[in-house]
Amino acid sequence: MRGKLGAITDMVRSGVAPAALIADQAETAIVEAPNLAGLDEVDEIPPVEQIEATACEYERAADQARGTDRGERAAKKVLDRLPAGTYGTWRVCRTPSSR
Repeated sequence: MRGKLGAITDMVRSGVAPAALIADQAETAIVEAPNLAGLDEVDEIPPVEQIEATACEYERAADQARGTDRGERAAKKVLDRLPAGTYGTWRVCRTPSSR
């Protein structure tokens, strides 16, 4: 809705004062983003080998977490369909939601 309203406003403005639209675009300046707090300075950057090892470990951990999430969702799907009761050594129970 907001996008359509903006387009309609621009159409009206282009008929009334077309130069105003160009002036609005010309005033937009590119601003360089400041350095984020906590980033290492050039002389503090660890060796490339350490960065590669850390990136590899991060990727392995992220893959493992995704696999765990998939397994959890698959198990929850099965358990959510079961009525409350004892199944082997496991007890399935329902607790009321606080929502």
